[in-house]
Amino acid sequence: MSTAYLAYHARARPRALALIVPGRRVTYAELDADVNRYARGLAELGVGPDSGCVAVEASNRYRQGVIMLALDRLGAAGTPWADPRADLRISPRQREGPTRRLLISAGWTAAVEAAAPDPVAPAPRDPDAIGRVQLTSGSTGQARRVGRSWRVLEGRAAEAVALFGLDRSGPWIVRTGLESGLGQALAAGAWSIGAPVASDLGPREVAELMETDADGLLGLTPLQLRELLAALPDGHPGAPSYRVLATGGALAPATAREARLRLSPDLHIVYGASESGRVAVGPASRLEADPGFVGWPAPGVTVDIVDEAGAPVPHGELGEVRACGPASAARYLDDDEATPTRFREGAVHTGDLGRFLPDGALALEGRADDRLDVGGVKVWPAPIEAAALEHPAVRDAACFAVPGEAGGDEVWLALVADEEIDRQDMGRYLRERGVKLPVMRFAWSQTLPRGEGGKIDRMALRAQTMAALNRGGD
Repeated sequence: MSTAYLAYHARARPRALALIVPGRRVTYAELDADVNRYARGLAELGVGPDSGCVAVEASNRYRQGVIMLALDRLGAAGTPWADPRADLRISPRQREGPTRRLLISAGWTAAVEAAAPDPVAPAPRDPDAIGRVQLTSGSTGQARRVGRSWRVLEGRAAEAVALFGLDRSGPWIVRTGLESGLGQALAAGAWSIGAPVASDLGPREVAELMETDADGLLGLTPLQLRELLAALPDGHPGAPSYRVLATGGALAPATAREARLRLSPDLHIVYGASESGRVAVGPASRLEADPGFVGWPAPGVTVDIVDEAGAPVPHGELGEVRACGPASAARYLDDDEATPTRFREGAVHTGDLGRFLPDGALALEGRADDRLDVGGVKVWPAPIEAAALEHPAVRDAACFAVPGEAGGDEVWLALVADEEIDRQDMGRYLRERGVKLPVMRFAWSQTLPRGEGGKIDRMALRAQTMAALNRGGD
């Protein structure tokens, strides 16, 4: 439990730095005191283990983080604000909706923050009860709810330290947010060893922190990594003593190469899902030789490559990735219809297609739902997107299918670029990098739609493009 670590370090090393947020640095003593204040204030309002899954909205990110930690101390399960089935919503704003709401007024907040920080004892809890709800990415449909027990949350924090952070005394920077699966694990792991956590920092703030504080750790999505690289000022020395973890989507070889040269050579891929937990981990340098590489199965995780019937395929052949580990869920919450599709044979069917490399490493081709069928030809988006991201002007790319005038699907490539790129030049650039599609149409955008976990929402891109074509756009 992360708040137990906070309480310990508040006594043992009260002036040590615990949290960095925009414009503020907070010590262990200060953070633990604020957690106690809010835990007591919320308990007086009836919040506790019987409150169900609680979603939090606050007027600033620091206060939101403190309230989330106060829920932990009270033994109340947390859930993201986006969870449509939260049992209780705590918010400073009155809103309509079916969920029970607890309004925390400005007056109540001021009184809580002015109160004495009398210690609040951690509430007893069933280790197998739900401590946190995590939402799936929703990149291929509606986001679903996955329950994480207190036992699993504790284990994920210990795993984060063992795999990534035993030698990381500097800031653990969480760009994915404290509510993400990686963010929760990294924050609890950092606090367990007395390291500071940095959250809600923009790309330039992250670059500055990495330049001044050594031996830290950074967790972020591939998109956030590209944004950070774009924000690095001229002359930035990089942060070779930092360990960088990329998760939440395919890491393009071009992005990995630039990050290792300009930021830190200690760059790793973390592959997993809300349903399965962490599945594989490996050094991003391997992408140069093996596109799609995502690492070796994490300790304690069993990975199989199976066919449509669930039978293992021969080593090296393509199939669906099936995983089972200590953080794997057994079902979706409140979704008996979708559960049998994803959870079978005592394991999680991830929906990702991949193969084992000769040395036992795992390489992915993409999601089964992402594979495009164009005139009977199977097209994988990931290699096309990776080739596009090699272009120096391209900041983001997404490949998807849209119905054509002849009735079948056509391949489209949406690009976010720093400058105008001629369509014919882009087509020639892609062909030079092995993209062999005879026809491809292009769309230009300021941003690409993504789900909660940062994964591309191809269905949204398809709908947006079809609407633009119906209006006469191109």
